[in-house]
Amino acid sequence: MTAVDILLPTCDRLDSLIFSLGGIAGQSSLPLCRLIVADQSRESATESRVVQSLCRIIEAGGCPVVWHQRPTRLGIAEQRDFLLKNSSSPYVVYLDDDVFMEPWVIDRLLGTIHEQGCAFVGAFPTGLSYRDDIRPSQQTIEFWEGRVGPEIVEPGSPSWERAQLHRAANAYHVARTLKPGESRLYKVAWIACCILYDRSKLLEVGGFEFWSRLPRYHSGEEVLVQNLLMRRWGGCAILPSGTYHSEMPSTVLNSQGTVDGHALDLLPELAARFVPPVSPLQSMVDLP
Repeated sequence: MTAVDILLPTCDRLDSLIFSLGGIAGQSSLPLCRLIVADQSRESATESRVVQSLCRIIEAGGCPVVWHQRPTRLGIAEQRDFLLKNSSSPYVVYLDDDVFMEPWVIDRLLGTIHEQGCAFVGAFPTGLSYRDDIRPSQQTIEFWEGRVGPEIVEPGSPSWERAQLHRAANAYHVARTLKPGESRLYKVAWIACCILYDRSKLLEVGGFEFWSRLPRYHSGEEVLVQNLLMRRWGGCAILPSGTYHSEMPSTVLNSQGTVDGHALDLLPELAARFVPPVSPLQSMVDLP
């Protein structure tokens, strides 16, 4: 059994997919991985000779490639649910088809989750077109001091503003203030694009089985899942992230360039279902 399944949903973004596959091919932990692709492109990306060559390189590095062609489009949460149900490794990395990883990224994510015992560790990508757009007001960061632990981050709360760090190149600019070779873990409201999950913990909160309750064009599926996971086990992100965004347009929006619903609408119900209530004794123990 492999240690990590890299779960890669893709749809009609061949250039970006090649960008992502190039990063996978260079991972130092490649022999520990298996790549599972769910391709909803109108023309299979496997028709590309470059994609074929990259897949051969990935396989030659010791990482099997499993390619699913899925012409029916039911939304990104359904894609994530499909990929999770086709995985079997202890850990899964959900990687968007527009993210390039430096060679050490999966290795560091895996080492962090082993060390911390949390539910997920993310590596948020930078769009380097923003490298000269410095926004000090959006660069507030809360580092984890000590072990990552459970926390409740309610939408609209002050902690929800942590998401500002993931605008433009804010996290990239903060990372540049670290000492050479230094890495830190920081607190998130949620994180997108490149996330390593403990698969068993993800399944304990239902994974993405809620997909059928969302409209075809939706967002927030990982925001919802991560919020549930943080309540039970905690989650974090790494800095520097070692990931970069291709900055290509999204393919999960409707014809108006928006969405028709957000998965966070299901948060109260799923939190009541999957997050055990905190006992009075536990509450006393958790007090500072």
